[in-house]
Amino acid sequence: MAVLDIKETTRISLEIGRILLENGATTNRVELMMRKACIAFGHPDTHAYVTPTGIFISVQNGDDELSTSIRRIESRRIDLGKITRVSKLVNDMSKDICQDGVCRLNSDEFLAELGRIETEKNWPLWFQVFCGGITSGCFCLLFGGSWLEFAVAYGVGILVSLSLQLLGLLQINSFLLNLVGSALVVFFAKTLDIWVPRIKIDNIIIGGIMLLVPGLSFVNAIRDTMSGDLVSGTARAVEAIFIAVAIATGSGVMLKLWALWGH
Repeated sequence: MAVLDIKETTRISLEIGRILLENGATTNRVELMMRKACIAFGHPDTHAYVTPTGIFISVQNGDDELSTSIRRIESRRIDLGKITRVSKLVNDMSKDICQDGVCRLNSDEFLAELGRIETEKNWPLWFQVFCGGITSGCFCLLFGGSWLEFAVAYGVGILVSLSLQLLGLLQINSFLLNLVGSALVVFFAKTLDIWVPRIKIDNIIIGGIMLLVPGLSFVNAIRDTMSGDLVSGTARAVEAIFIAVAIATGSGVMLKLWALWGH
């Protein structure tokens, strides 16, 4: 059994908030989970403020001691599985692991569990690439494509998903990543169009671009705004708009270059 002081509580709460925010959680969920963890550790006098690029938390132990920390968020991605597992861990803290501020795990064990959640791989690379192809092909069908176009869109989705995985290793920002990704969609689709006759290239390009559309970012922007987090909602909306601009720019430039080449 262990009793965590406010510095250990602050450190664990910051790590919880960082993992949630970096994997696409809304700001109100991040704030809720951080406060819930602090309450489970026996420190209810906690204030957390979260933006898409930063976490601020203040934990007070009565009138005697105050701990305030800030964490900068450098990168963001979408992984709903990690959000679910971290949220489950925090809920377990409140219901089972901790009682009246006394926990069955110490701070190092909590941090080790959070580290395991962060490094755990949900799906192998081949399955993610395969699902990218299926997604692209199904959207092609949804927009009126034929089964032949589905097959071509599937191939484009496979190539684009694999390319995005490789580009992600370069740690480039999301704007440039989506710009290059949309350009590759057009490039692969136009290349396959040379070898496969009687297909409508528009449906295939649309299917591939749907892999890049920032749908969850728009949803999170709306949810943050409706919950009263106006700064976070506006920031997420602007980010989503810039990603959409990057997608349009990349595909438009590649189409123009292909037209200049004479195809």
